[in-house]
Amino acid sequence: MTASIIGINNTTTVRGLANFDLESILECGQCFRWERNGHNDYSGIVGDKVVRIVQKGDSAVFHGCTELDFSETWSEYFDMKTNYGDIIEKLSINDTVIQTATGFAPGIRILRQPLFETLVSFIISANNSIPNIRRIIFTLSAMYGKRIDFEDRRFYTFPEAAVLAEAEVNDLKLSKAGYRCEYIKKTATSFKNSPLTVSNLKSMGYLNAKKTLEQFMGVGSKVADCTLLFSGAYVSAFPVDVWVKKIMEEFYIKEETSLKRIRQFADSRFGSLAGYAQQYLFYYARSNM
Repeated sequence: MTASIIGINNTTTVRGLANFDLESILECGQCFRWERNGHNDYSGIVGDKVVRIVQKGDSAVFHGCTELDFSETWSEYFDMKTNYGDIIEKLSINDTVIQTATGFAPGIRILRQPLFETLVSFIISANNSIPNIRRIIFTLSAMYGKRIDFEDRRFYTFPEAAVLAEAEVNDLKLSKAGYRCEYIKKTATSFKNSPLTVSNLKSMGYLNAKKTLEQFMGVGSKVADCTLLFSGAYVSAFPVDVWVKKIMEEFYIKEETSLKRIRQFADSRFGSLAGYAQQYLFYYARSNM
């Protein structure tokens, strides 16, 4: 993305944004740690960095963010160096469904989120609603993370694996995560004992990386694919939920079919860009079907 970046004190303004719509990015189901203040006005935390972002047109103001913070954290998080116009153009060739989906939300970008937080968040997401997922993650972070005050609000860092590994399951249940608390504790313990990084996963190849994640308790195919995609490890990952299944069956495969066949079709159709296609299709389907 070619944009101008101007940092003054603790505020950074980015101008000339392309294919960047804050609301679409933060409301398309890939993240759970942002609070909406108004239209294209959000506050959130990544690692130990808290920011408030206000977008107007092709400009966004990052409050609580130095120019160094932007280059070290937020540019990577929002995948600013990837040309999404090129991605949309490639996906849209001879594909009217993708043309419609990308036309509906051309400003979606795939976030690059912390790996352990992404893994646990999508364990929590299984058979759960987005508002409830947000509440559980906030409560876990308030219980076990570090408090950071920002603009008269309290934010909390996501708990480290070592901290959650030592937590009692009955205490974790105060978060209202229910049966997932055992999954959280055991996954945290395994992660603490054998830490993973995005670089580790990338070095394995997609199939081995997915198998590695599926060894964690509470991680099936969809959670593994979500973790691989939304941590930035593999943008070829294609998570299939009820909305993606519906749009793929209705507009591509033309019949009810298995999740495995949908993933195979997506790999054949979209190739290395499958994860981008998934987000455009998911957001369009959830908003319009």
